[in-house]
Amino acid sequence: MPAVDDLELMQHADGELDQGTHAQVEARLATSADDRAKVQSLGEMGELVRTRLELAADDVPAGRFGAMWSAIERSIDTTAERAPVRAASSSGVSPGLWARFTSWFERYRGHVLTGAVSAGAVAALAIILRPDGRTETITRPNAIDVQPAALRMAPEIETLDTPNGEGTVLNIEDEDGNTTVIWVSPADTVEGI
Repeated sequence: MPAVDDLELMQHADGELDQGTHAQVEARLATSADDRAKVQSLGEMGELVRTRLELAADDVPAGRFGAMWSAIERSIDTTAERAPVRAASSSGVSPGLWARFTSWFERYRGHVLTGAVSAGAVAALAIILRPDGRTETITRPNAIDVQPAALRMAPEIETLDTPNGEGTVLNIEDEDGNTTVIWVSPADTVEGI
């Protein structure tokens, strides 16, 4: 079995080896106590570095982070204020709503145009591909007639046969549409009780 060099051991500890090389290094580690000790030391060193970096980040004063964020916000505000002024000064209009709109449009022009072209293409396809009254519908034998829900008519029930009883159908109309109530009562009910 070929000797494993320190670079391969570091790559193994970091999980950067391909499967074939990984299997060779694992086989070598199973037989070599020295290589196992090196891999364990590499792991401990990595953990030590990570811990030190975490502690160093915790030691940074909050005021320093606050100063960094303030500098970032000032640069953003300055950039946002200059863009409308440049756009407004070139058109001769005082900075305002129009300047802010043109600044926004300049940044997102590609997205707006792509959306408009896409919407136009979809509308054109919908107009071209919609069925007209002149087309014939070809039906196969034993095919089920399926219509869109908006075109379906609700079935009308004239009579309701119930075994040993009576059935009543009530249609109630309100502002939301029609509601149908089916009332079934047994025949042995005595009236007036």
